[in-house]
Amino acid sequence: MGVVNAPRATGYDACVQQTGRGRMVGLAGTLLLAVSAWLASPWGLGFAGRSNPLPIRWAHTLPAALGVVLLFAGWLMMRGTDQKNAWRTFAVWCLPLLVCPPLLSKDVWAYLEQGWLVLQGFDPYHTAISSVGGPFASRVDTYWKYTTTVYPPLALLIQAAMVAISGASPLWSLFAMRIPGLASVIAIGACLPRIGRAAGQSAGNALWFGILNPLVIVHFIGGGHNDSWAVALGVLGIWTALRRPAWWPLGCVAVGLGMAVKQPLGLMMVAVALAGVALGHSPSDLTARQAWRKIFPQALWRLPVGLAATAAGFAIPTLASGWGLGWATGSGSPQSAGSQSIAHTVAATIEMFTSVSLRGAMSVVGPIFLIIGAVAIGWLGLRLGATRPIAFTAWALIVFAFSYPSLQPWYVLWGGVLLGAVALSPKASAWVIGGVGALLSTSVLLDYAGLPIPVAQGVGLAVAVLVARWRLTGHLGRLNWPFPAE
Repeated sequence: MGVVNAPRATGYDACVQQTGRGRMVGLAGTLLLAVSAWLASPWGLGFAGRSNPLPIRWAHTLPAALGVVLLFAGWLMMRGTDQKNAWRTFAVWCLPLLVCPPLLSKDVWAYLEQGWLVLQGFDPYHTAISSVGGPFASRVDTYWKYTTTVYPPLALLIQAAMVAISGASPLWSLFAMRIPGLASVIAIGACLPRIGRAAGQSAGNALWFGILNPLVIVHFIGGGHNDSWAVALGVLGIWTALRRPAWWPLGCVAVGLGMAVKQPLGLMMVAVALAGVALGHSPSDLTARQAWRKIFPQALWRLPVGLAATAAGFAIPTLASGWGLGWATGSGSPQSAGSQSIAHTVAATIEMFTSVSLRGAMSVVGPIFLIIGAVAIGWLGLRLGATRPIAFTAWALIVFAFSYPSLQPWYVLWGGVLLGAVALSPKASAWVIGGVGALLSTSVLLDYAGLPIPVAQGVGLAVAVLVARWRLTGHLGRLNWPFPAE
């Protein structure tokens, strides 16, 4: 008797199979990333760095590189998933990263040292990191040693709380620092479905990009960066304005609390203030100027009230801490760290071909890019603010991240977590997904492989172009981007 071939799975069964494969592929990726984090830690081969011998750098890099490739592939395979599967997948992917040292960054050690200083009664805006021999001092990255912090008070209070509950143990404090990051991403995921539906997108798509995004998994969960705490508060503010329109000033207070962790998140106030009056997807014959004319009477009072409520939210932890605005004069500028920013690359190029120093070039180039960013954000406000304030917020924060003199991959997530709730053209969505691949590439190549920044940027650009072209020409097959065109 001949063997009867089983029919190929179609429809729902094929979707289930694709989801299951994607989940397992992504899990293999996070397991490898966890291995790389242990290797690049004091409990493994020592911290990553360009000064390490080549074999150690390869040992750090190879599992991380393969891990991000598998996680990226698993993410693409999860496209079109529903809310339940998105949450299940998120839980599975996160597990290996919750019990490992910080991934692709040493920032958490600086957080812990700052928290310890607060618990000892020091003013963190006057006492430099690592200057009093704390339990985490020797593990702080050289960029931040002997500098004063630039973080606002709420970030420092949360860091101190995590050190307190862990007894300042290096290992247990690391695990404790996972608590606010995990809680923040869960909060973001809880808010995104309503935000996505309000913006004309499905809840599943919003979660697919908001919590399954490899940049979120790698940097918010694996890296433990406090940006996730700020983003969660800002997203909660937008959710509040959509869930209870009359409570939108409270949403602005939440945005202000987010600012008290990371200052740029204040831009989310615009989405909160205008969510109740924006015109949505306006008819094609309604120009941006006409849309603004229609909502101007409401915007005229809502934006100033929203700004005041945001300032109040920022003031709560500032006044409660008693430290004031000392962060504004902190010496630990992000610009002192290795940066992927366009401004930094341009300044480095000027230094290479002229007698101008990098610092001198940045003093000119940095403000120029900030001005370009401000103009671009203003244009986005005129174009999108009156009709799609959520889209404006997402793109404005991304523009700010790229125009700021210092850029780290997780900065793009300030607005990037909202892109799942934004209708994108096929071309724009292809480049967005290519950008995710590029930033994953540069994360590994810079932090573990120790390649020069221009080389890592070149590889990242090649990855972005390759992925975007595959998407636009249909060569990714079933790994297509899930969002509909505008």
